[in-house]
Amino acid sequence: MPDIQMRFNKDMLVLSTPLDYQLASQGFEPSDREYVVLCEPELIEEAFKLEKSIDVPCFVTPTEGITEARLAYARFEGRSDDMARIAYETAAQFSPQHLIAAIGPTGLPLDPTSAVSLKQSKKQYHDAVLALTQYPFDALYFTGFKNLDDAQCALMGARAVYDGPVFISLAPNGEGMFPGGRTLSEGVALCDEYGADVIGVVSDAPAHVLVGFAKEMASATDKPLLVDASVRRKGRRQFEPTDENPYPTADAVVELAVRLRAQGVQFLRASGAATPAYTCNGWWRRCCGAAVAFCCLRYCYRKREAWHEKKALTTVCSRNLSTGCLSAVRII
Repeated sequence: MPDIQMRFNKDMLVLSTPLDYQLASQGFEPSDREYVVLCEPELIEEAFKLEKSIDVPCFVTPTEGITEARLAYARFEGRSDDMARIAYETAAQFSPQHLIAAIGPTGLPLDPTSAVSLKQSKKQYHDAVLALTQYPFDALYFTGFKNLDDAQCALMGARAVYDGPVFISLAPNGEGMFPGGRTLSEGVALCDEYGADVIGVVSDAPAHVLVGFAKEMASATDKPLLVDASVRRKGRRQFEPTDENPYPTADAVVELAVRLRAQGVQFLRASGAATPAYTCNGWWRRCCGAAVAFCCLRYCYRKREAWHEKKALTTVCSRNLSTGCLSAVRII
């Protein structure tokens, strides 16, 4: 696999969608992710097969629950090595351009004034990274951190044993704030200081808020930026985005993608209730560089020419003698 660091601050890259949509379709809850990875990996394989069919360049493994605390909560104590192995083998068979291992927050209470609490938190991430680095992942991705002290522990634990690329996405509230009154700019600066190579946000906020977050991040660091738009729910009957549901369909992310690109965002992802259609129809179509855009335009132009040349043959009308009705048969 190519070295993902060589692509930093260059072409835009799209990350695969999480498993949540696949879990929901099979009657699972997002909290069942650890069980699915360890006991029903064929569901992961099906999800990655779909991502591969639309040429998503960066696969993200569903290993958010690989810390010992989350495995213990799911009653899979001591299975971090198994989770890393299954996730890697399932994803690597599709030969993505880049394979990234996700690590989520431990969910444990953290007292930033207690050295013991901080040490325990760092060890959770340290051990998770050790399990994952047995396999040649291109990068690690710490995702969805609402607590900046927890994010600091994650980065410190990782950097103690890993010198490869580290991504991190923070999860501020709608005003770009974290507990304790800390701002997004402060969070970005902290991640930069403790060794993150790519810094971003994950949020279900409307497009104009995410664009504002991107501007704030760009002013606080020169590292590559990532934005993960969390889809609250799909709404087939909702034709326009609203503040209550900003991304009801895949097309709703198109304008957002263009605006984020203008702010220098390099890595894009759709999560939450998003399906691979959000990646294919939104991010990928609009943000994968001039070469792809040119090819798409050329293809559409040729299709349009062909349509005009065969316009006379496009629709054939046939009369149904029994009803006297006309039916149109369209030639594709």
